[in-house]
Amino acid sequence: MPGNRYPYRDRHSGDSIVNTPNENAVDDAAVRALYQQLMDAWNEGSAEAYAESFAEGGVRVGFDGTAFEGRQEIVSFHQPLFDKWLKGTRLVGDVTRVRFLAPNVALMHAIGGTILRGKSKPHPSRASIQTLVAVQNHGEWKLAAFQNTRVRSMSSSFASVMLWNFTDWLWKFLLRKH
Repeated sequence: MPGNRYPYRDRHSGDSIVNTPNENAVDDAAVRALYQQLMDAWNEGSAEAYAESFAEGGVRVGFDGTAFEGRQEIVSFHQPLFDKWLKGTRLVGDVTRVRFLAPNVALMHAIGGTILRGKSKPHPSRASIQTLVAVQNHGEWKLAAFQNTRVRSMSSSFASVMLWNFTDWLWKFLLRKH
């Protein structure tokens, strides 16, 4: 993935960094597997399977700031999207970092993108940096939180700042409640 669009990838040369008081490779693999489980479920178009990666009260925050708490909210929001607007899309991504904050709590960072229907590569406008918190309960790892943030690079040029301000205004204008 080129350039500086993915800071974790650039900063760490693509290698995962694990700073952990719990250096258990089995737990590390289980936490990383949650990310693959999310992508597989998306690629199948199954909101039920997607939500299964989350703890019962897990929270998913989308790139636009919408938040869903609990598996049922995640399913209710995603299945209509999978059935219509996101039908045939695929997720790709890589875990770039896992760090255990406690033996049963892991912080994971990933980069990802969406391959649109009929395409073979992710579109740059769909590149994301993701932060996930996994918790272990009764020996099983689940996501307690998942924050997805779209990559929108901003330079210090006047044009870039104006573009950011305009798109933010447009977003607010279009979503304004009447």
